Amino acid sequence: MEPLQRFGKQSIFAYLLIWFIGSLWMMAMLGSDTLHGKLLGVDLNLYHDYATFGFAGALGGALYGLRMFHEHYHDLTSQWVYWYLMRPILCFGSAIVTIVLFESGILLLQVGDSMAARISVAFLTGYGYGKFMEKIRALTDTFFNGNSGSGNGGNGGNGGNGGNGSGELPK
Repeated sequence: MEPLQRFGKQSIFAYLLIWFIGSLWMMAMLGSDTLHGKLLGVDLNLYHDYATFGFAGALGGALYGLRMFHEHYHDLTSQWVYWYLMRPILCFGSAIVTIVLFESGILLLQVGDSMAARISVAFLTGYGYGKFMEKIRALTDTFFNGNSGSGNGGNGGNGGNGGNGSGELPK
C-alpha cells in the first residue's frame, strides 16, 4: 500500500493547516507585543519585524500549498510530499530575504514603508515562491555577470571566466 493511501493525505493537509493557522497566530502574537525577552539566546525585540515577515511568507506558502492540495488531491503521489513539507519553511525564509533585499535597495518596487506594505510583500513572496526564485536567479545573473537573460546558463557571456575573452579581467 502506498504511504499516502492510509493517512498521508490527511497528514499533509493537517501539516499545511497548522502552518496556516500557526502563522496567523504568531503574526497576531508578534503584533500584540506579547513576546518579549530572549528565546534560545536570540533577543526577540531585535528580530520582531523579521519574524513577522517570515510568518507572513509562511502564511502565503501554506495558503498556496493548501490550494494546490485541494486542486490536485486525487493526483497526489509520494513524490510531492517533500514539496508540501518544505513549502512553508522555504517561504518563511524567502519572505525575510525579500524584505532585506528591498530595504537594502537591491530590489526596487514602489511600496510604502509601512509595516502593512512590507507584510504584504512578504505574503506575496510566500504565495508566489516560484516566481520569487526566478526573480532571484535573474537578479543573481545581473549582479554577478553584468547581464540578464542571455541564455548562457549563468556562466557569463565569455565562458564564465568573468573577463573579456582574452584571459584579462575587465577594467
